[in-house]
Amino acid sequence: MFESRMNHILNIILGQGIYTYKLKNSKTNLPLKVKAFKVEGKTKKGALPVVRFKEDLLTPSGVKGYVVTSLESLTEDMDALSHWSPNVFNYLTYTDDQRRYIKGHEEKNLQQINTFVVDIDSKRQSYTDILSAAVEHSIGAPTMVLETPKGYQVYFVLEKPLFISNKNDFRGLKVAKRISENIKLSLAKVLHGVDVSCNDFGFFRIPKKENVRWFSKECVFDFGNLISWSRRQDDDRGRGLFVVSQERRENDVTETAWFRELLRTQDVKGTSGQLGRDNLMFTLALACYSAGKGSDEALDLLDEYNSRLKNPVRHTEVEKIVRSAYKGRFKGASKTYIQELLDTWGIKKDVKIETARSGWYKFKKEREDRVRSHYEEWEEDVLSYIDEMTQLDRPVHWTTQSEICEAIGIPRSTLNEVIRQSTKIMIKRIGKGRAAKTGLTSVAVLLQCALSYQKTHRIQYIVNLELFLTEKENETAIEELQNQLAVYTKLQDARRGPKERANSS
Repeated sequence: MFESRMNHILNIILGQGIYTYKLKNSKTNLPLKVKAFKVEGKTKKGALPVVRFKEDLLTPSGVKGYVVTSLESLTEDMDALSHWSPNVFNYLTYTDDQRRYIKGHEEKNLQQINTFVVDIDSKRQSYTDILSAAVEHSIGAPTMVLETPKGYQVYFVLEKPLFISNKNDFRGLKVAKRISENIKLSLAKVLHGVDVSCNDFGFFRIPKKENVRWFSKECVFDFGNLISWSRRQDDDRGRGLFVVSQERRENDVTETAWFRELLRTQDVKGTSGQLGRDNLMFTLALACYSAGKGSDEALDLLDEYNSRLKNPVRHTEVEKIVRSAYKGRFKGASKTYIQELLDTWGIKKDVKIETARSGWYKFKKEREDRVRSHYEEWEEDVLSYIDEMTQLDRPVHWTTQSEICEAIGIPRSTLNEVIRQSTKIMIKRIGKGRAAKTGLTSVAVLLQCALSYQKTHRIQYIVNLELFLTEKENETAIEELQNQLAVYTKLQDARRGPKERANSS
């Protein structure tokens, strides 16, 4: 069972860059092999370098290892290997007649980049801390985390491989290296031991049954979105990108009519149940984010807009809005919100709404789909609010329902309906009238507490689970939480040996 899981992990990482079966001496039955070759023969396949011991990476004669060109060979030899390159090369050869030392593993010989890997030479933080840091301070939850003798290696796998060519002096490779650098720098701000000088596309630990601490096939990354994210990082550091995509310029939503119309508004306040000033500014900030503009540029624009308002907010509030928009939880501004803001505050009511092609929303949907997507948008807003207001030491945010509605810009009736339908949000109400308090948390927050290495966090999970069990509205969310926890626990038990499980408390 676990072998098939490891095959699944390798397949996702390698992006079909090598053959499935050996060209010679394959143990696979012939019809299956022929069928695979008919499909795979239509695309170019490359090669991977592998070594048996870490010491083989640095010998007087070079890298001591061998070349792998099929998934079948890789899985057969995996238990005897220590390191590999998860990124595929066009070709690899040997420097000696005995075929012991390999060559050709240079960056300009890369066929495709499948993943960015961050090497962390420290165990001062757990893998759950790394997951949280990647979500809050970098590009999002990684695809895989491996534990190494001295730390961790964190894999961010591309949804589709980036194929490398020598066009424009290897421009694609240069952009990929800048993205890799920015990922490492973003994590180095909050984690110990991040090796920012590590070779971007060199050798890394090979995933095995005993070292995979986290894997999610859902956590893969679009290269275009990574370019936009990297550009914002560069902008904040005051340095330019290698490439400014022409397509990105053409899809710049800050040049659209609706964006200009919202910028013209001045008498914007907002009341309970109505999208108001903060929502409008957040929408403008999201538009800047989706257009690939840096957060400093967005802050300057919103600061200028805020100064023109009849009822401006404090500068610290503008900064908070921009930070929230640039956390990357939303790809861009919602058409639903834009239309409602235009209807409420715009002078022109019939402005055409255009957003980035990579946005979440389509122009035409059936009525049932429109209602569903509307609630999904509100649910994402509530979850983002929870993420913003909680942490592992304080996984529940206590406030009033009015303050929640005002902060998110959601009508109270809609909030209650979203929570009733959600399998991700949990709520607890205490008291009545003016003394009433409302507690909010989510499946994701409590799951992190339950999986944390710190006992205080696990206690928070137990205490708050008992508290939220008393609300009937939470039944489906708690069931989802317990199902996810069971899956993680089962995977952790599978990775540990029987002796470890017997001795664990």
